[in-house]
Amino acid sequence: MKSVKLKNSLLVFGMLVACLAICPKTMAQDGEVTSEELTLYAQVTAKIDTLKSNMKAQISEAVKSNELMDGGRMYNELNKAKGDETKIAESGATEEQIAAYAQIQKSIEAFKAEFKEQYTGVVKDEIGAGTYNKVKKALKADAAVKAQYDEIVASMATASEEATEGEG
Repeated sequence: MKSVKLKNSLLVFGMLVACLAICPKTMAQDGEVTSEELTLYAQVTAKIDTLKSNMKAQISEAVKSNELMDGGRMYNELNKAKGDETKIAESGATEEQIAAYAQIQKSIEAFKAEFKEQYTGVVKDEIGAGTYNKVKKALKADAAVKAQYDEIVASMATASEEATEGEG
């Protein structure tokens, strides 16, 4: 009976030693960020930046194109008021301007919701949330990974400039 317990203990000990020898390598490999992942992340980030830029342009256009917002001046005044009735009254805004401001705010929320949906779609479809988050975390934690990423971004920018010059 003691020999069976001893064999089982040795077997468990052997498995533990084997796991300790293998697991750190596996964990290190899983945590490493590859050049391919960095490149995908850079491409996804560029697409997200374009989406964000488009959203900001839509918001700007919604504000500036509304005649009641006086080229955006009244919008900024009402936005600074943050719903404070005294500040709204001090701005000199008319009821129509206040209503237009409220409508623009609804449009802005719709633009933001659309951006969030597109952002999520780009991440899921092109890199996956797990990889995206892994790379994002590695960029903050590891200067070498950040340097490699910066090189990839710089080469993408150079390639984009060359392509643009070739079109003109």
